[in-house]
Amino acid sequence: MSGYIIYHYNVVDKERINELGPLSLPIIEKHSGELIVASTVTSLEGSPYTHMVVYKFNSMKKAQAFYDSEESRELSKLRNKVTEGFVVIVPEYGHN
Repeated sequence: MSGYIIYHYNVVDKERINELGPLSLPIIEKHSGELIVASTVTSLEGSPYTHMVVYKFNSMKKAQAFYDSEESRELSKLRNKVTEGFVVIVPEYGHN
């Protein structure tokens, strides 16, 4: 079952936000992930956040390994300086 890492955020440093994409893609590829969504969003209910990035991995274990990796932790330092929001890990929907 696939696993997804979802970042939902507002940009707080418009000067540096464009550094994230080029730095993150090689890390995603190293962990066999796929960029699914990288866009501004229109909130229909409740969320004050304006941007979303979604990465897909072959399993929850691989998604967690990406998130726990040293490279991802280093990238989080920059992300936390230029954005505010949250990150979640979720499994693919499946019927039991």
